[in-house]
Amino acid sequence: MKLILRYFLACTLLVTISFSSYAQDNFWELKNLSGLNVDQLSDQQIISFYDYAIQSKMTEADLLKMTSEKGLSPLQLGRLKERMLRLRSEGQFKMPATQGKNGVMTNGENGETVDQRFDQELFYTPITTEESVDSTIFGAELFSKSSTVFEPNLRIATPSSYIIGPDDELIISVYGLSEKRYELTVNEEGDIFIPNVGPVNVNGMTIEDATGLLRSKLASSIYSSLQSGGTKMNVSLGKIKSIRVSVIGQAKKPGSYTVSSLTSLFNILFLCGGPSPKGSYRKIEVIRGNKLLKTADLYQFLLSGNQQDNILLREGDVVRIPYCDDRVVISGNVQRAAKFEMLADETMKDLLEFCGGFDAMAYKGSVTMFRINDNGKSTIDVEESKFDAFSMKNGDEVFVSPVREIFTNRLAVFGSVHREGYYELSSGLDLKGLINKAGGLLPEAHIGNASIFRYAQNQVPFILSVNMDSVMKGYTVVPMQKNDSVYINSLFDFRDSLYVTLGGYVNQAKKVYWRENLSLFDAIMEGGGIRNPGDSNRIEISRRVLNVDVAQKNHAESQTLFRSLHDNVALMPYDYIFVRNAPGLVDQRAVMISGEVRFPGNYILEKSSERLSDLFRRCGGFKASADSISITVRRKAKSALNRTERERLFQRLLDINPDSIDANEKLRSEIFKSYDLVSVKTINSMTDYESGDNLVLEDGDIVTVEKNNNLVKISGEVYYPTIITYKKNQGARYYIKQAGSYTPSANRKSVMVIYPDGRAKSMKKFLFFKNYPPITSRSEIFVPQKAEKERNALSYGELALIVTSMGILANLIIALFK
Repeated sequence: MKLILRYFLACTLLVTISFSSYAQDNFWELKNLSGLNVDQLSDQQIISFYDYAIQSKMTEADLLKMTSEKGLSPLQLGRLKERMLRLRSEGQFKMPATQGKNGVMTNGENGETVDQRFDQELFYTPITTEESVDSTIFGAELFSKSSTVFEPNLRIATPSSYIIGPDDELIISVYGLSEKRYELTVNEEGDIFIPNVGPVNVNGMTIEDATGLLRSKLASSIYSSLQSGGTKMNVSLGKIKSIRVSVIGQAKKPGSYTVSSLTSLFNILFLCGGPSPKGSYRKIEVIRGNKLLKTADLYQFLLSGNQQDNILLREGDVVRIPYCDDRVVISGNVQRAAKFEMLADETMKDLLEFCGGFDAMAYKGSVTMFRINDNGKSTIDVEESKFDAFSMKNGDEVFVSPVREIFTNRLAVFGSVHREGYYELSSGLDLKGLINKAGGLLPEAHIGNASIFRYAQNQVPFILSVNMDSVMKGYTVVPMQKNDSVYINSLFDFRDSLYVTLGGYVNQAKKVYWRENLSLFDAIMEGGGIRNPGDSNRIEISRRVLNVDVAQKNHAESQTLFRSLHDNVALMPYDYIFVRNAPGLVDQRAVMISGEVRFPGNYILEKSSERLSDLFRRCGGFKASADSISITVRRKAKSALNRTERERLFQRLLDINPDSIDANEKLRSEIFKSYDLVSVKTINSMTDYESGDNLVLEDGDIVTVEKNNNLVKISGEVYYPTIITYKKNQGARYYIKQAGSYTPSANRKSVMVIYPDGRAKSMKKFLFFKNYPPITSRSEIFVPQKAEKERNALSYGELALIVTSMGILANLIIALFK
């Protein structure tokens, strides 16, 4: 036995060691890399990771995204990139490639070498972390995650000013009378070795200077035709070296970055996330060799696209982002409301240029400024004439207010004129001239009083009434004033809207405007005509009775006329036209039968009192597998109770709590159903045509014949809810015992049996006798849960224990007193 145990432990240990070794060698296949320390990985594991990415045809972005999604921290992700760059520079990575143009080994979309493309991606995938971003600072949006304005793009020709250094690869292409291609890497001393020529030192040279030196070396040795022009030579970069640049100061992610030697200042700003909310955008310093080389102003690029400050960086360069000295806020009616950084000699005029100037609704005469001083804040109004001389200070807030929407010469005319709208108040214009401008009066214009809405000197509004007949004939002259609004009434404004009403079997039940000689046919055609099964031969017209004698008892209020559609009947105002259905025409009614019958589906009822037995005959009868003892008929519910009222009624009648209802799907569907269940005993409907079980079918009835599965379900507050085989002559107690009996929270007094046809019966109790409902196949026994107050009540065992404890305590007290 001991030998077997030792053998088992040894096997377990071996499996554990093997799995651990596999997990280390294939760390990228683990689901969680949150605890991975990249410094503990071997070079071979990194190379294996690189090879896995190449074989999977993954881009570098996909590669790093995969590790980041698996939980690798940003710090460890940066260390992984540094390790990959170092191994790349040592030539440890190999990537399959294909022969490209001029013999260059390529595999990129734009002809770049595969190794170079992967290096570029590796150099320029920034490690993003969540940083607080003040989006109101001008320029901050360019460094957001979604912006690619400063994102590096190395698919460019090699700059002639590029400085060559160790680890750069020079590609020398000789073509013409002689053709040869050299791919030469600059060593640590700055030399490249050309076969049959020897070492040539190119360290610190530009590409342009190196091209001239190499041309002279090759022309004086093996390619003399270079001097005559018969042979030509081109020098370009293949692999590029990596450099380390430091970012310090108020950057979002300061630190040391290993980047490509073609990296510019703007590129490194993208990688570090740009200036922090306190950092300067206008005094970014590039320090080289402990000396200030360049002070860059990003506003030159942001405002005009000028990239003169976007210099190439070199090994050991330091980019310093100092604190922002002076920042001001401008808001209101300007093109770009934001926070702007101001230099010492810049003024309000410069600030307005930064923000794009005023918008169309701005008041340009002056701006309001709030300035911080020793005692709090002060308000300064800066006039337009002082914009170019007013200096800004840190914390200034400038607000540009809108012009007031007040018209100085606008008139308005509406109502019964040909062209309603707004018009200019010209010199000497009167009301007649304004009406003529609006195209004159309409024929239905009321030439009595017109209304002029006008403002008094104190801007209190009032109405001036004028006679339009006198104005248009020239007898009365009404001069117009600023902001006058004229309304010309219509004759129809003084009349009731006269109409007749359409209802019944018409396509559009609506009100039709009445006019003289409106016929019955015209009115119904305006309603879209009569729809089926409307009767066009007997249309009912209800008409008001004029001059009703209200003193007379039971006086007539309306009269009813019956007319045909084509009768020449002139309608009166307020007639009510009702098209009734033609006698003997009714819509077809349909029922559906599903389940274990020979031909299930929808059936159109043939008779007004078609019964279940008729439907069974038409569908071919039952299948052998059908439960033909009882079936279920679903009929559209006509209850006026809502869901909440139905639930409360169900709880009260069955004495169960809401938790029990939620726990049982059948009960829940029964409460919230949109139909009623009708239980039918099939034998009665088939043998006695006039039996109550032989239902008269209604439109929309759904008849379901279930399969006889001979099972009983036990659910609710039992230990093991289950489904068991139906046992004839066995009661509810038998099935509850099969399910493990009651749980402590079971409400034994309300045990319920839900039958296949939807009927539910609960247990009846008389004195000490319990009468359980009978059980049938396909029924469900449901044990509800006790109400909250019952669950909190003490059981008989607990009460007995308390009584016993109290007796012991009483004996103890008596003994002490004795």
